[in-house]
Amino acid sequence: MFKTIKSAFQEYDVNFLFAIIALVLIGIITIYATGFDPIEKVNSGLYKKQLLWFIIGAGCMFAVSRIHYRLLGDYSLYIYLILLFFLLITTIFGAKIRNTRAWLSFGFFTIQPSEFMKLASILILSKYLELRQFDIKRLRELFVPFAIIGIPVLLIYLQPDFGTAMIYVPIFLTLLFLGGADIPQLISIVGIAAIALFVPMMLTYLEWSGVSISGGIFSFLKGNELLYIISGSLLIVSIITFILYFFFNSKIYRAIYIPSFIFSSGLFLSVIIQRFLKEYQKRRILVFLNPDLDPYGSGYNVIQSKIAIGSGGIIGKGFLKGSQSQLGFLPEKSTDFIFSAIAEEWGFIGATIVLLLFAYIIYKGFTIALKASDKFGMLVAGGITCMIFFHVIINIGMALGIMPVTGLPLTFLSYGGSNLIMSLISAGILININSRTR
Repeated sequence: MFKTIKSAFQEYDVNFLFAIIALVLIGIITIYATGFDPIEKVNSGLYKKQLLWFIIGAGCMFAVSRIHYRLLGDYSLYIYLILLFFLLITTIFGAKIRNTRAWLSFGFFTIQPSEFMKLASILILSKYLELRQFDIKRLRELFVPFAIIGIPVLLIYLQPDFGTAMIYVPIFLTLLFLGGADIPQLISIVGIAAIALFVPMMLTYLEWSGVSISGGIFSFLKGNELLYIISGSLLIVSIITFILYFFFNSKIYRAIYIPSFIFSSGLFLSVIIQRFLKEYQKRRILVFLNPDLDPYGSGYNVIQSKIAIGSGGIIGKGFLKGSQSQLGFLPEKSTDFIFSAIAEEWGFIGATIVLLLFAYIIYKGFTIALKASDKFGMLVAGGITCMIFFHVIINIGMALGIMPVTGLPLTFLSYGGSNLIMSLISAGILININSRTR
């Protein structure tokens, strides 16, 4: 048995494994620091739970690294359907924590199925794209991938957990790109999303900042009925020019029907988003655009986070000496804003070390994807690495005030069992693909 374990570890990339373990340990140390009460001299004990989840996650990582990754593809549909069932149960009956019904409670512990659903979606989408790799450039082949991603995204949004739902979008686009989808189609999807988000963001900003929207372009944006008319008209133009392009194959018709469809879809979706955007989501948009408009309300978190990061200086204030985190000014200091707590206590140097560790993991992940021995391995490695990359970009961007506050955890660092175990399982799959390639 010990020989088997020893031979298994010899197949691991030691530097990759070290970077992951280092980040988790930094996270546990920071969770200890943020849970320490300097007045009562007691600790909340969250670090003990994180350490337990790390041990469980490390065991799962080792187990997954020993199972051939192609078996995960063979059983990806069953994994996806089982987790989709749990996700549905959670959306309907889940425990409500911070106004979000995203957790299933089992008495002494809770799990967040939406975290594991990310990995299940990567596995099944990678398998589908491997099977359909020669047909994926056709537009109709994208309907199945849209359904695979769209169903869990809808359920997660209904919980409501907007941040987790949105992380599926870059994962989806990355996998389509790696899978060989038509580049203009992907650009069109990004364009539709950009238009759909621009209108609600601008209206929210103007509404909260007190700018009059009674005339001009903003009056146009505010009028949902007018947007419906414009969207419908552009859709008709798109359909007519597409028919003409089908029969006459002239590039001028293609140059008309594609932009018309993009603007039509984007404007239509913007109206839908406006109607279903909740008040707290509007406040998060406000904070992203200008935190100073609501400094004692929704902008408070970001302002305190930026103060904590800036006050750390070059070498930081020292362990258990961060005034913002220790005195309770920094909110969600062990989860959403754990990077701010690290920067405050360990300064620019500590923050840079964390960023370098993440950079190495992401670099190694994409290297594994490029060197994978088959299409499925490449897609899974690319999808997992993309997931880690956007978690890091969004969470740290959120702490710096350059990204909306979405509640996404910082992979390997933030407090939370579901995300940590899922991240370590994902790392185990990357190790698996790398060892099979080698």
